[in-house]
Amino acid sequence: MAGQADGGPEPSPDLTPAEVVRIQVEALQRNDDPSPDAGIETAFRFASPANQVATGPLDRFAAMVKGPVYGDMLDFARADFGRIAVEDDRAAQRVTLTHDDGRRAVYVFILSRQDGGLFDGCWMTDGVTRRPLPEATTTRI
Repeated sequence: MAGQADGGPEPSPDLTPAEVVRIQVEALQRNDDPSPDAGIETAFRFASPANQVATGPLDRFAAMVKGPVYGDMLDFARADFGRIAVEDDRAAQRVTLTHDDGRRAVYVFILSRQDGGLFDGCWMTDGVTRRPLPEATTTRI
């Protein structure tokens, strides 16, 4: 069963890579529930130790998430999860986020299963990259 701290879900070897992505995305969708930036705190908890070193501490991570590249990850209306690709101890999943005003943003989550240490066996996020929106497949007449 997934770990659950007073502040929300925590990494657990019982969670699949897809569950780890979904936990973070859903937390960011309702970022200020139950408290301000609770979603960002959840996402930071699921960042791998190396990712936390590169993007932390939490206040620096929060500023990054609220910035121009990652700001669309907060308070969106809908998430569409692509198929997850898993190879050995690495995984990647594309997520398309849509806001109430129709804005869309595409992100790819890169994860790895941790080997050793406090999070041994846990899937955690090594990074998230924003991708260009896919081209429309309809033809204009």
